[in-house]
Amino acid sequence: MAKLLKQIQCGRLVCAVAYTMPSGGDSPRVRAQKQKASTAARERLNARTSFQKLERTLAANFDDGDLYITLTFDDAHLPEDRDQTVKKIRRFLSRLRAARKTKDQPLRYIYVVEGHCPGGRPHVHAVVNSTGDDLADIKRLWSYGDNVEVRRLTFGRDYTYEDLASYLTKEPREWGHPQVGERTWVPSLGLARPEPKTERVPDNVTLTAPPDALVVSKEGPITNGYGEWCWIKYLLPHAPGARRAKARKRQRKKE
Repeated sequence: MAKLLKQIQCGRLVCAVAYTMPSGGDSPRVRAQKQKASTAARERLNARTSFQKLERTLAANFDDGDLYITLTFDDAHLPEDRDQTVKKIRRFLSRLRAARKTKDQPLRYIYVVEGHCPGGRPHVHAVVNSTGDDLADIKRLWSYGDNVEVRRLTFGRDYTYEDLASYLTKEPREWGHPQVGERTWVPSLGLARPEPKTERVPDNVTLTAPPDALVVSKEGPITNGYGEWCWIKYLLPHAPGARRAKARKRQRKKE
């Protein structure tokens, strides 16, 4: 017998499953049990929710030292509705992109709009790649108020990509999506989106993290008599200067 190992590496974040594969000589009963194990494993690896997709997109594109910013509108620039808020954050990001272009520096970001729930005040949370000297530019280019909070991200045992993704998607979970089926976070074009890799491995293989990695979650091995599956998610240590997955080229949609 053999197992199938599927894993996806998003920057420092690694998610992997291993499960028993059906073979040609299996009886219908055995095949059904193995199919249950493989289905459970694939469901664990697949990122079906906005939260899961956000966690992996963040990990694939941002690391320690990148920026988490909160931009709040003052009374004089308070947007009338969510659409106005989106227009203003797009103007800000366009100005930031132009400022970086003059220095030959890229701009990657993910942002969410909050505060349009009852009793809320419109504001924006964004994760932005750091160039090392852009804090002053961010504060200068946000022309809709003086309340700009900026902090550098550090991922590890006390703060994971899952924690960040959870916080960025908290308002839709509490108040619902602005529109049914609408994605609640907005990525910049060209962000890296790694794909799973698959390989056959011996049946006795189990999933373990490297000695210096932080295990975020682990499940199994779980057996049902004939099939077995296991799951692991871990965070590799920060390696300054490490190359990230190449971003995919995407066409900008016409507005």
